[in-house]
Amino acid sequence: MPFVGTLINFACIIVFSFLGSLVGERIPERINRSVFHAIAVCVMFVGIEGALEAPNENCLTTLFDSASLTKFVIVILSMVIGTAVGELIDIDKWVNKLGAKLEKKLTKKSVADDGVFARGFVSCTIMTCVGAMAVNGAILDANGEPDILIAKSVIDAISCFVMATSLGIGCAFSAFPMLIYQGAITALALIATSVIPAASIYYLAATGSLIIILIGTNFIGATSVKTANMTPAVFVPLILVPIFELFS
Repeated sequence: MPFVGTLINFACIIVFSFLGSLVGERIPERINRSVFHAIAVCVMFVGIEGALEAPNENCLTTLFDSASLTKFVIVILSMVIGTAVGELIDIDKWVNKLGAKLEKKLTKKSVADDGVFARGFVSCTIMTCVGAMAVNGAILDANGEPDILIAKSVIDAISCFVMATSLGIGCAFSAFPMLIYQGAITALALIATSVIPAASIYYLAATGSLIIILIGTNFIGATSVKTANMTPAVFVPLILVPIFELFS
């Protein structure tokens, strides 16, 4: 049955984020801070591993003799073009406004206090939506094969639980953008089974991994990058790959 994997993913994010927010209130600040830094390192590890993944048989070698060089060019162009588009739209502002509105309605704290709710919402939304597992898993889910999304659900559950211990209940609301995102991909896949080429998924994942690294560096305070404004970069390979294929 289609959409089963995404629904399981949705439930895991909400349940474990809620549990994490409850546990976080009972953890001493120094432990909470150390755990937060630990998950930041893990997030960076996931991003670095994805960014350095070796090219496979689905990768392009058009225009260049090396698949690795092609990867770098596509990823660089995707990051530059996507970030420029994101900055023009200012996605970060709109997403944070949404998080702030949710915080006002659901908590007694003022948004001006620390904006933790919005940070949790934005960070977990990017974490749960970016990557090959989300795209490829959603496509397979259309064929009644939820295995990849079930595995992703376990990863998201652990990540959101740990992040929610510091960032609170805002992490749980990342389940809704994820539901819309993966559900839309599954719906498209039901219409066209090959809607997203395998090569595009590879470059999409590589580009998204760079954004995940920046989420980790933001967590430890090393950077203050508006990662939400970079999210359009994830989709640029869907346009660039067909263009590069014209020169094959």
